[in-house]
Amino acid sequence: MGDRATQALLKLALEPEWEALFEPNSYGLGPGRSAHDAIEAIHTAICQKAKYVLDADIAKCFDQINHEKLLAKLNTFPLFKRVIKTWLKSGVLDKGELFPTTEGTPQGGVLSPLLANIALHGLETEILQAFPTKVKRGDKWHLCQPQVIRYAEDFVILHPGKEEIERCQEIAGKWLAEIGL
Repeated sequence: MGDRATQALLKLALEPEWEALFEPNSYGLGPGRSAHDAIEAIHTAICQKAKYVLDADIAKCFDQINHEKLLAKLNTFPLFKRVIKTWLKSGVLDKGELFPTTEGTPQGGVLSPLLANIALHGLETEILQAFPTKVKRGDKWHLCQPQVIRYAEDFVILHPGKEEIERCQEIAGKWLAEIGL
């Protein structure tokens, strides 16, 4: 009970800062970010002439988050970091047997959804930075960045061009591999 209370206090301390930093098309696992919001963002992107869609599910996201990369990204008070590190490394008790944890966040933990969002923060930015914002064709300017919409560990990328979608897939795969996913 005390462990869950400590996690809840840490969540109350960390969540406002991170919610202000999270990417605009990151939905789920946080306050005020629902599946309906993600669906609306996808609908809007489709209406903007996106013809190709990359639909991705980050397999075993909660189970494989790299602790060291996550703690480095947290960049918070040393006391908070120590408590979170201890909690992440505490292991899992199953049928009386303790199994050590070297990666991942415990599913069902009070802090786990926030930590997963923190771990995945930056994916959208990484993809968008690889594309110019606009390109001029003749007399008209055209938007050429893909739309990246993430709901928890699932995300979609939409764009009018197939080659751009394939490029996004490569960028996302490389970025996720760097954080252990």
